[in-house]
Amino acid sequence: MGLHPAWIVPNGLFVVSIGGREQYINLARSHLNSDVSVSLAKDKYLTRLILRRQGMPNIPFVRGSTVDAAHAFLAAHGTIIAKPVTGSGSQDVHIITDLAQLQGFVLSNYILEKYIAGKEVRYLVLNSTVIGVYESKYGVSVAAGRPLRCVSYPEDTWDAQLVDDSLRIASMLGLRFAAIDYLVDSAGQYYVLEVNTTPDLKWFHDPSSGPRVDVAQLLLEAMCAPLRKVSNQGYQLGDLSHA
Repeated sequence: MGLHPAWIVPNGLFVVSIGGREQYINLARSHLNSDVSVSLAKDKYLTRLILRRQGMPNIPFVRGSTVDAAHAFLAAHGTIIAKPVTGSGSQDVHIITDLAQLQGFVLSNYILEKYIAGKEVRYLVLNSTVIGVYESKYGVSVAAGRPLRCVSYPEDTWDAQLVDDSLRIASMLGLRFAAIDYLVDSAGQYYVLEVNTTPDLKWFHDPSSGPRVDVAQLLLEAMCAPLRKVSNQGYQLGDLSHA
């Protein structure tokens, strides 16, 4: 693409050359999404509330603010998942089968969801288009240290309903770039598992099996389009020469 990219830090910040000048991109905070949109998607509780209001296939949930609320939710569902409200990367996620397991938790920092066994499928959305789909094969869902295999789906096998729902979810949250993760149970019922605004792209490029998809080029083209416009106007975003 003639951008001459180079990493400044191992993960997140890199530099490209546009119009002979350096421009900086931080993949940890894509400028394709607004701060408001990112804040809505990052907070799992807010995302769940919006999904429920919009009638999307939502996993039963409760904000675990009190022991009584957690106990009632556990009693209703038998096995539940405790997730940090603003966590990421499956960190600090726990399968709960007994209330004693929640001892020591600051419950207001967690959202509790019904545990549902099933396969996990990711739909990647960019500018109102799904550009890649893969299934994450973990073996035992949510288990610590679980091995991961990612199977990329050919486009002609993508689920039309999940494509439509992914575009709708991205639109309702105001996201130009997002990964919509779904949980599909043994009966074929699907639920929105999570909305991620800074998804890992490596499995699209190097899946365990299935077609490779160069989603990074599509993302870079979208991210660099406004930078090219700015550069053509004679000034830059983040040009260190002016620091």
